[in-house]
Amino acid sequence: MSLHAIDDIGDAIDATKAFLTPFSAVQWLKLAFVVLFIGGGGGGGLNQLQSLSNVDQGDFGSGPDAAAQVTGTLDWVLDAALLQAGPDVPPEAQQVFAGAGLLVLALAVALVLLAVVAAVLSNFMEFVFIESLIDSEVHVRRSFTANIGNGLRLFGFRLVLNVLSLLAAAAVLYTVLVFVVGVNLANPGSTEASAVFGALPLLIVPLVVGAVVVGLVRGFTNGFVIPLMLQGDHGVLAGWQRLWGSITDQPKQYVAYVFFSIVLNIGTGLVAGILGLLLFVVLLIPFGILACIVWLALHEGIATLVLIGLLFAVYVLLVFVLGLLIRVPLQTFLRYYAMLVLGDVDDDLDPIPEVRTSIRSDGPDEGSPATPSES
Repeated sequence: MSLHAIDDIGDAIDATKAFLTPFSAVQWLKLAFVVLFIGGGGGGGLNQLQSLSNVDQGDFGSGPDAAAQVTGTLDWVLDAALLQAGPDVPPEAQQVFAGAGLLVLALAVALVLLAVVAAVLSNFMEFVFIESLIDSEVHVRRSFTANIGNGLRLFGFRLVLNVLSLLAAAAVLYTVLVFVVGVNLANPGSTEASAVFGALPLLIVPLVVGAVVVGLVRGFTNGFVIPLMLQGDHGVLAGWQRLWGSITDQPKQYVAYVFFSIVLNIGTGLVAGILGLLLFVVLLIPFGILACIVWLALHEGIATLVLIGLLFAVYVLLVFVLGLLIRVPLQTFLRYYAMLVLGDVDDDLDPIPEVRTSIRSDGPDEGSPATPSES
């Protein structure tokens, strides 16, 4: 039995070359903008476990003393956030520290809001990217507008998936600690540490299994369900229903895809990291030389600091943009790979029949079938 997960690697490379050549700076910049939002999820990679933190409530006790301790802790956090100086510092200096602290807080809040907005927009940009690969044309605004409904459906699905995964993790944690270890939640400090550590394997195993399941759902949604949603007015669940029938018919093909997809995600991640590091070092040399020239020419002063700051800003911007451009062909390859496998496993689900015909018009590559093979 031929495994499409192996055969389609070469075709995915050919499809990526055909899509990105001849080189067009405008097209690459548009794709880099989209890749900024969709991140590194190429379809099939497992997401990382989310870390859980808890508070040792036994340190606070109860009653008025506990309230005083909490209030004092909050006051300390506020003072630290506002960069409050000690009592020996003049009032003018304290105002400067407080103003700087408020600025830092404002920047932190702005970054959090930007992260939230980017996370929401990623649901829409997924469809923009896949539609660009299907149509072999990049129209960000048009694709975004046409897929508002799909983006909202994907956002809702991901939100429910995240909430359910967190609730499941909390349920496992609660069950093991309370019913297996016998932790008293009112006074967890009374439980022996050896008992808690002894129960760690009982926590790790289900959490790892859950992370694998959630990772597969995320990866299959990105790689397979999103292209299926673009075939018609299908929601996420409808897309999963169509995909599930194919999975149950040919499970070996999808298991092979999961394995090779993880390998390819790791490989493309390493390539992106190495190229990004080289880019960082190569650009640092000329910008460092320019900064030294400015420092030697103008010596110390406000103008020198401003110019060096501008050079640093340009350097960071270049590294950021070029880093996104590096990820464009890698993400294109991973998404084409997923769609090629999907179409070879089940031609009724093929999201890119035109692309497939184009790259195989001169005959299939060695070991790559022109038509889907039966399992």
